[in-house]
Amino acid sequence: MNLREGTRRLALLLGVVGAIAGGFASYSELLTVLEQWARHNRFEQLAASPFVQHAQESCYASSPKPEHGPWDKYQAPQQIPPPVPKGARFISEAPYCFVPFDDPNAIYYTPSESNSDGIRTVHFEDSEIAAIKTSDGDIFYPTAATSAWLLLLIVLYPILGFLIPWGAVRAIGWVLAGFFQPLKLPN
Repeated sequence: MNLREGTRRLALLLGVVGAIAGGFASYSELLTVLEQWARHNRFEQLAASPFVQHAQESCYASSPKPEHGPWDKYQAPQQIPPPVPKGARFISEAPYCFVPFDDPNAIYYTPSESNSDGIRTVHFEDSEIAAIKTSDGDIFYPTAATSAWLLLLIVLYPILGFLIPWGAVRAIGWVLAGFFQPLKLPN
């Protein structure tokens, strides 16, 4: 029985199995990171669009400035505001901004016309964008960008998957080799 050669082969076999398992873990984590990255980029793209900027300005305007004079309030409106959702009230300055009765810190901006970005509703919480709902039915929330450390960890999964079992078997083989003395043959 050759303990040294058997330990080396077992360490390599378990190291390769660990690297394969680390590769599967890396792949599943990579899919999650790529999806989070895509959702973050899409939210940032929608939040930076002129439509959302206009929505935020119109819903949070501190005081609307009259363009012509006080007689404007007696003229017919140029646009018909959308119907008020049940359980909400409109902000008087902006016809497309409404506040739900159950949450006074929230404001929803729902335009009556479609826009080029496909945004259906913008939800604001405490003057920050909390969610954007598109005409596809997707809802985008502000998510943190993926960190570089997570990408580094994804690369390290297969390497660690090899090194941990390989090193453990080599260490155990080294300890066991200390208990066995080679047989000395008489001359």
